[in-house]
Amino acid sequence: MNILDPDGFRGTRAWLLARDAELRDRLERVQADLRRERQPLPGAWADAAIVIENDEVLQAIKASAKGELERIRHALARMNSGVFGLCEHCGDTIEMERVRVVPYATSCSDCERLP
Repeated sequence: MNILDPDGFRGTRAWLLARDAELRDRLERVQADLRRERQPLPGAWADAAIVIENDEVLQAIKASAKGELERIRHALARMNSGVFGLCEHCGDTIEMERVRVVPYATSCSDCERLP
């Protein structure tokens, strides 16, 4: 299989698209929770404080999902432009095992280890 052959990455593309949809859904739910659409703040101050503290966790989930979405969209753009599977640093082929484990990897193992 040619590393640059988009058909060779059909399964990877499908996974990336499915993960993209999953993360977009997660972001929508987190944002709805932060806007208190499903459950308003409790009236008691102590209970409200606990809910507000939990917002920090929601913000972390939101940031993580947004970061992964960016990497997924970058990988899909690289597929569309025909450079998916090539290291952005050295231009060599990214190992297939690495692509299987990290489908949005942009660097080969050697470049990833560089400081």
